[in-house]
Amino acid sequence: MTAIMIVSGLFALAALVATVLPFFAGRGGFLAAAGTINDPARLESMKAAIVARYVNEEVVFGNGDLSLREWTRRQEYLRHRYIDVARRLDFLKRAGKGSGSGSVLSSSVIVLIAFALLAAGQLVPAGEVQAATFLGERHAIMLRGGVDQVWGHYVFTLQNDGKVAEEFTTPVMLPSGAVDVRPQEGVTPEEVVIGDGGQVAIRKKVEPGVHLLSFGFIVGAKAGVSKIEFVAPYPVQDLQILTTKGSGLKVQGPGLLARRGSESPSVWGISEPVGAGQSLAFEVDGVAEGRQRLWIMGLSVASLLIGLGGGLAWWGRPKRKEELINEEALGS
Repeated sequence: MTAIMIVSGLFALAALVATVLPFFAGRGGFLAAAGTINDPARLESMKAAIVARYVNEEVVFGNGDLSLREWTRRQEYLRHRYIDVARRLDFLKRAGKGSGSGSVLSSSVIVLIAFALLAAGQLVPAGEVQAATFLGERHAIMLRGGVDQVWGHYVFTLQNDGKVAEEFTTPVMLPSGAVDVRPQEGVTPEEVVIGDGGQVAIRKKVEPGVHLLSFGFIVGAKAGVSKIEFVAPYPVQDLQILTTKGSGLKVQGPGLLARRGSESPSVWGISEPVGAGQSLAFEVDGVAEGRQRLWIMGLSVASLLIGLGGGLAWWGRPKRKEELINEEALGS
């Protein structure tokens, strides 16, 4: 009986060790891999891999080796994968920073919305020489309404077709009069430099592949309308302006066309490229108003009532004896 108990105990111990061991040994096992699923370094590499695959798949589709139906299916799959990875990475970053970052909008969420527009790489025409690292032709501006202000995010890409990292410097297109300008996705504060005339620029070591970068900014609004103007420091071939669905924001300006839906669009695009030094101006209507207009109306009505009441009080005041004598003299 004792021997049976000893053998049973040994078998139970072996089973327990076989169950627990993958948690502590072996990086290639499923359980060991699950232990690093929320590792920020791994999530960053996954994002880069998804973007690289998106670029490769688009090249294959452009060459005619992939059907439209299959390309659409793979496109949706890669978008959802990127969304999942970016959300987890954004949560980990926020959890590490604490509650102090609550006032900043999620940069990863902005990139998720603009990802389908920006992730694809550029195809260089035959015979044209392209630098190893260059600025992508596709740009996006994500807008979200606040109270008497508009939160904006400018998203663009840097692409390095070389095999080694290369330092790249470029100005950043930001609206005139913007406040609270902050580097977000893919940019650190140390990589931001201020050029001549206060022009914001970045000096970044770009690894091979396609990289998404974004800057956040705030533009004020009056009477529910925000006037935004960009001066392009470089040629912009394709630019899309996005708003969240159901936000009530409407974008209008010369050279802008609605791209999704005619009644309540959420995406606008430029009708023609914008050259370096040219201005892109538009208005954002439907911004939530604070109490500024109510204060102005209240002060105006109060001033009117005070003036009217003062006039009536002066006109109906009791007259003095000298005034009555003057009136009788004039009447006679």
